[in-house]
Amino acid sequence: MNQRSHFASNLAVASGTLVSRATGLVRIAVFAAVIGQTALADAFDIANNAPNVIYELLLGGTLTATLIPLLVAHRERNDRSATAAVFGTSMVALAAITALAIVMAPFVFRLYSLSPTGDVATFRDVGTALTRVFFVQIFFYGLNALAAGVLNAHGKFLAAAWAPVAANLVAILALAAISLDSAITQVGLPDAEVGTRLFWWFSLGPTVGIAAMSIAVVVAAVRANALPMPRFAPTHPAVRSLLMLSGWAIGYIAANQITLIVVKNLADPGSGRLDAYAKAMVLFQLPHGLLAVTIATTVTPLLARAAAQSNRVDFQRQFTNGARLTVGLTLAPSIAMALLAEPIVRIVLGWGEFSTSAVDTTARALTGLAIGLVGFSLYLFALRGFYSHSDTRTPFYINVGQNALNIALAVFLTTRYDVLGLGLAFAMSYLVFAVVTVQLLHHRHGTPSLPTLLDLRPLLSRQSNNRN
Repeated sequence: MNQRSHFASNLAVASGTLVSRATGLVRIAVFAAVIGQTALADAFDIANNAPNVIYELLLGGTLTATLIPLLVAHRERNDRSATAAVFGTSMVALAAITALAIVMAPFVFRLYSLSPTGDVATFRDVGTALTRVFFVQIFFYGLNALAAGVLNAHGKFLAAAWAPVAANLVAILALAAISLDSAITQVGLPDAEVGTRLFWWFSLGPTVGIAAMSIAVVVAAVRANALPMPRFAPTHPAVRSLLMLSGWAIGYIAANQITLIVVKNLADPGSGRLDAYAKAMVLFQLPHGLLAVTIATTVTPLLARAAAQSNRVDFQRQFTNGARLTVGLTLAPSIAMALLAEPIVRIVLGWGEFSTSAVDTTARALTGLAIGLVGFSLYLFALRGFYSHSDTRTPFYINVGQNALNIALAVFLTTRYDVLGLGLAFAMSYLVFAVVTVQLLHHRHGTPSLPTLLDLRPLLSRQSNNRN
């Protein structure tokens, strides 16, 4: 990929990500205005994140860590049968995982709310019912990841970047319907029991949105002739290769989920503080998704191609450029969010049912998280250097260390600073392990050490030359 086409890819991803994140921000703003920061909001957060948890744990780690490098290798060999086998077999696995997850919904919801505050029985009844409906999303999340991976391996990024807009718009319309539905007069936890109109608007909106997103990406992959006819072939060498690489990747995700269980329970489910942390995380993820993910999405296939061709020099060059861009573009948003957390939260979320107290609590969480934006973004980008070499073991061990530090800091800091402590624990753990990851990659694959990588003068000089 030449510099001009790489820039065009970055622009396509950035524009789609911008609109996707903007509509996502509108979605949480509408949610805050309609629902507020209540026990129902906490139940929704746990239930709506449950499909992400199960998908990431059982299949997402495999797809994220190993799929694109393998699909790039398939394309290099023009091996469409391998891609068809991986796609078809993964779809069957997704269907089985989705069905099992629906059965396990009560256990999953309870795991993330061990000691809820308030009306425990209603909180768990409503949360479990929401979780069952949201678990249908697992299949569509996986379908979206598979189709996006195929498109990315072919150097096509537009559809996957723009598709989340559809999911956000559907969810926004469902939330608006709650306000407009004259039959819904209250939006508290008891009003959202299974079978009520509030329950169905609440649960089907996000689920239908995720389905629309995935179907849009699949259609784009078919139209681009990037997706061959899927076939179930669990014994195909490509599928066996994916499974062999997946074990460490699943372990990586499992470590993340253990941390998530601890964090969500430390946030005291049912009190509203879990909702505060979740909304702060959405705001934190906005610059990361717009800037760092855009860079990583377009650079990862280049890293994988350089690794597949054993081109060490090109790998080092692509990694260095991507890492420097990641640091350079996330530094200013990190400082801005840390210093201006309260006005940011007030402007975006401080409407309708979202009280002044809710604004203050969410801002405290965002202040802590913001300190770690650069570390979080660099850490995730650097791990792609290992994945490009089909190395999933090293990221697993690194991630275990990062999560252990996050948990230790969260337990220590939360008792003193509540949700601010949760945010600080997250930030500090990623800052420390961004350093660890970059240095390990330097020793393994010759990429620049951290001091060299943080020297942004070559990046600034190149941007200046481009302007001239």
